[in-house]
Amino acid sequence: MLNTLIVAAGYFLSRVLGIIRDIIINAQFGTIWQMDAYQAAFQIPDLLYIVIMGGALGSSFIPVFSGFLGGERSDDAWRLANGVLNVALVVMVGIAALVAWQSEWCIRLIYHGFSPEKYALAASLLRLLLIQPVLLGIGGLAKATLESFDRFSVPALGSNLYNVGIILGALLFAPFWGVYGLAAGVIVGAVLFLAVQVPSLVRLGYRYAPNFDLRTPGLLRIGALMGPRLFGQSAWQVGLIISSGIAGSLGDGAVRANAIALQLMMLPHGLLALSLGTVIFPRMARAHSAGDSAALRRESVGAMRSVLFPVLPTAIILGVLAVPVIRLLFERLRFDAASTALTAQALQCYAVGLAAFAVAEIVVRTYYAMQDTLTPVLVGIATVALNVALAWLLVGRGMGIAGVGLAFSIASIAEALLLLVILWRRWGTLDGLWQALGAMLLLSAVFGAVLLGLRWLSAPLLPSILLGGAYQWPWGFVPLAAWSALAAVLAGACYMGLALLLRLPEAGALLARVRRLVRR
Repeated sequence: MLNTLIVAAGYFLSRVLGIIRDIIINAQFGTIWQMDAYQAAFQIPDLLYIVIMGGALGSSFIPVFSGFLGGERSDDAWRLANGVLNVALVVMVGIAALVAWQSEWCIRLIYHGFSPEKYALAASLLRLLLIQPVLLGIGGLAKATLESFDRFSVPALGSNLYNVGIILGALLFAPFWGVYGLAAGVIVGAVLFLAVQVPSLVRLGYRYAPNFDLRTPGLLRIGALMGPRLFGQSAWQVGLIISSGIAGSLGDGAVRANAIALQLMMLPHGLLALSLGTVIFPRMARAHSAGDSAALRRESVGAMRSVLFPVLPTAIILGVLAVPVIRLLFERLRFDAASTALTAQALQCYAVGLAAFAVAEIVVRTYYAMQDTLTPVLVGIATVALNVALAWLLVGRGMGIAGVGLAFSIASIAEALLLLVILWRRWGTLDGLWQALGAMLLLSAVFGAVLLGLRWLSAPLLPSILLGGAYQWPWGFVPLAAWSALAAVLAGACYMGLALLLRLPEAGALLARVRRLVRR
């Protein structure tokens, strides 16, 4: 429980800092064309880190490294860590150099409809930002190593310092260097992310050694586990970039608005699904290694239910109250009503798939804990193809940026359902997950109806809750914030009350935690 709270708190602070970062950046730049170029450039280095070091390597490294630690083979574990670090560094630096050489070609391959100035700016920013994945890659391996020892606080701190670096770039560098100042902040944040984790690794016994021996115990096993994961993660991230490229064909501001909407959707996903998934992954891996299938199933299904209970109403809030949420967070200075309208269209459609996207995070980690990387990869590739095809179709049919978000949501729902059905057939049971899902969907329908009713009744008195209503910063902030908080509390009270009447364990557990906090 303590580790879960530490990681959840770390993710919460990281997401809060991310929102503060976006508030500062959006107020300075809004959705102008330079931000489209920055967003286009940022996504490629981010892809390199998330795919190779942040996702594929971490999920493959932890089970093997933890196995050595559990088998009292600490020397082999540290030798493995050095081997992975050295090989990954060679790969990352080589790929970064290749992308830098062909930077403008990479941008043109993904984004169509940019002006020559936007292409040139994006390529220049890309070459600078390629320092980021190398630094984050080393930090990502350090993070995976610390988490293998159930040390979660320092990695959480590192993630927050990464955002602090970007905020410093926006405040100190951007006023003088424009979007290049944002890129400088990204690099500062990556340095901080790595630097804060090194002392903890040293205290645990890590010592660097230039080990390039491919025969290092466990190294080939990680490569075998990483291969399908790398392919699947690449497909998913490439799918997101292609979707961003499709948004780029919709005119200036669409790429940035799409990114903001996706970031807002990722806020509850990171706080609830990623934090819990990070904590339970080593436990599930150990349960599978010990042959305790009941414990593995209990951890996995319990995590899915724990995620679904708060994520479903959160998704409805982002959908029904998209305009108030975006106005409260961002609509000021250069982020105007047109930016809000564009971003809200995307957010409402991304919200449809939030719960499925969150559950898939837990389900995929369950497969990885069982050292089955092939199944989620094959399912992931199929859903990415569905996402891209639907995005082209829906945007082509005139849905605009909303089509990009809706395609993502449909693909996320398809992925989660297919992975769950396969797991259900493999285990023979999901310990009441389907029944709990049905009850939570019913509660969510009531929650949504209450929010819609409150919005309909209040619109004549507070027009800013709707897209066409006038909103002026800062005078309109307090009444809009008060109404949004009151609406969420009233709808949430109905949700919790019905959940307690239905005796959902998640409602009782949440109420008990609140009572303990109040007593303290």
